[in-house]
Amino acid sequence: MAITTTVEAANRERMDIVITGHVDHGKSTLVGRLLADTQSLPEGKLQAVKDSCKKNGRVFEYAFLLDALEDEQKQGITIDSARIFFKSKVREYIIIDAPGHIEFLRNMLSGASRAVAAVLVIDAVEGVAENSKRHGLLLSLLGISQVLVVVNKLDALNYDRQVFEDIKKEYVAYLETLKVKPLAFVPVSAREGKNITEAASEMPWYTGKTVLEILDSFRNLPSNEDSFFAMPVQDVYRFSNDNDERRIYAGTIVSGEISVGESVTFLPSRKEAHIKNIEVWNAPSKTRAITAEASGFTLEEEIYVKRGEVMVKSAEKAPVQTAERIRANVIWLGVRPFSFNKSYLLKLGSARAEVRLEKIESFLGEGEREEYSELRRNDCGSVILSLSRPMAVSAFFDNPVLGRFVIVDGYDAAGGGIVLENLDAKKTWQSLNSFEGVNTGGGFEEELFALLKKYFPHRFE
Repeated sequence: MAITTTVEAANRERMDIVITGHVDHGKSTLVGRLLADTQSLPEGKLQAVKDSCKKNGRVFEYAFLLDALEDEQKQGITIDSARIFFKSKVREYIIIDAPGHIEFLRNMLSGASRAVAAVLVIDAVEGVAENSKRHGLLLSLLGISQVLVVVNKLDALNYDRQVFEDIKKEYVAYLETLKVKPLAFVPVSAREGKNITEAASEMPWYTGKTVLEILDSFRNLPSNEDSFFAMPVQDVYRFSNDNDERRIYAGTIVSGEISVGESVTFLPSRKEAHIKNIEVWNAPSKTRAITAEASGFTLEEEIYVKRGEVMVKSAEKAPVQTAERIRANVIWLGVRPFSFNKSYLLKLGSARAEVRLEKIESFLGEGEREEYSELRRNDCGSVILSLSRPMAVSAFFDNPVLGRFVIVDGYDAAGGGIVLENLDAKKTWQSLNSFEGVNTGGGFEEELFALLKKYFPHRFE
């Protein structure tokens, strides 16, 4: 159950942020402070919790404001990604309070995937924990580039500047290995409310912004409407009743816009056609369709494309490419390890392909290991994946919808990740032909078509 506040203006900007960090590093206290110091709590809530603590002989803590989940109250840990609302003078925020325990990484991943910015909390007394690194890697995996690192509990160390600087130096060095550059480090005491919404006189050596000021400086992601056009084909419908010969290519536009008459290319088949009509169910046809619209298209030319292809504009240099090998960041949540010499199913949008783990370039997991032989449950890693057939992909940072995937082991969604790079080495999958169930027919078709187009270009004009 989430704590909610009254929304004063329905048209104010909103931003989803995730607050994460190792258990007991002070996430809930920080969130409680933000709620209280911005007057975002329901009227009387703060006093009610204080009265309850007094009645039960407990010392009041701001973290108690978040103790709404029954299991959380019993166990003293956050088990779900609770959604909490608060507001500043600039905008409204939806805080995703992500679990700190390693057992709840799946919940953390689910919650953080909706966020555009992150606050990562580190306990000044304990220092950088293994989970602090793991959460940093998860933020990197999810492509969250706006990261604020809060070094908490400095009141317990007499607001020692050197402790803050040492933690900052260590964590910056770690994040550099992930190519994550935090926008700011802030020394705070969440319990005492120092540097949360107002500057702390106890830390005159810190002249930067408060936590709230930095959050207000973050930016929401730009709308995909002004970006390149792309639409994964969800399905192709063919009607035959009453002499209706339409073949409708249906899907949801993930970015950009398109109009009747424009030339489109389907990837990975590279087949081209022109938009004839934009169909609407039980309504007149449209002449233009935009981002987020579920649309159906008929084409001037008779071509055959399949579910899973991506439609782009022929005249546009969209960063959507055909790939057979990709470099990706992966988190593995399956019971069985993600290992070599085994095939899995990769789902990216409406596309499906067999996939194989080719290489683990780096990983973060429990315990020390001499070599990267597999990814175990809750491990994160930068890997190279080989696909059984070409697939249209985009780097996550160019288009999150076309750059985020799920890996299925048997019938279980066992892992997920984002595409970093298209390595595009077409012979690799065929050279790894020892594993079972691989259908390379689509790849052969694509290679044949590419050769024909290369040596007989006049036939494809």
